Amino acid sequence: MKEKYFEQIHIFVSGFKREKFETPDEIWDFLIRKASSIIGCHAATFFEADEAKKNLSIKKSIGPVAKDISRISFGYQGIVGWCAETREPIIANEVEKDPRFSKNVDYGTGFKTKSIIAVPCVYKDRLYGIVELINPVVGAFTEDDLKLVGTLCLIICQAVAIKELESALKQMSLKGENTINNLSGGFIGVDLDLKITFFNPKAREIFEVGEEYLNKGIIDFYKACPDAVNIIGEVLKNGKTVRRQEFKCVVNGKTKTIGYSSITMKGVDGNMIGAGMIFQDITNV
Repeated sequence: MKEKYFEQIHIFVSGFKREKFETPDEIWDFLIRKASSIIGCHAATFFEADEAKKNLSIKKSIGPVAKDISRISFGYQGIVGWCAETREPIIANEVEKDPRFSKNVDYGTGFKTKSIIAVPCVYKDRLYGIVELINPVVGAFTEDDLKLVGTLCLIICQAVAIKELESALKQMSLKGENTINNLSGGFIGVDLDLKITFFNPKAREIFEVGEEYLNKGIIDFYKACPDAVNIIGEVLKNGKTVRRQEFKCVVNGKTKTIGYSSITMKGVDGNMIGAGMIFQDITNV
């Protein structure tokens, strides 16, 4: 690969790191824009692949007819269909002579396709889609062009996989938070930095407080209920949990009997990430 391309990869990665992407679509858009600029071509498209249905959908496109072909979907066909089917990159500098080339898009838009690079976006055996570059500004596409686009696709596929994982973990966290907020009993959760990360509505009701303790240090809650702080602290200190215990706590001048169990909170790797207390007001039980 030409030395200038290694420099372009460095520039590409540096630019990518400076961006703040909210969705995978924004990442694919960045890929085709930067790849087309580096290679120097008239148009570029990212086709999202559905391998189960053998279908390709245009997710992002730039070029003279980008608006005309947005949101088009079709079964595997043409050079991009072959690329999706085989997962092999391809250069076709004279598409009219290539039996795999489909003229359907050209017929529908009036655009004239002369040369194509198509590269599968694959990461850990998952085919995300196909990147297609069309019509180089100068000369013809080269093998170095193909290698460069392949490298950029790999970088982006890894980034998209990470973004999807982050999104999945966030959804799991939100689901867990919703579950905790809808518990019939109170729950107070504390992380390893002794910060209160969960203080659900029922807990606020039982202790007759608002949200002022959320995201504060657990020690701030000591005046409200020292027993709760000691119980959670014991779990954080030695990992010891208890079930179905009781203590009495004065809340706004009223003595309440609190039934509780303490728990450890663990991350996806099984390591402890905090401690918590699940409890009920059993004063009148």
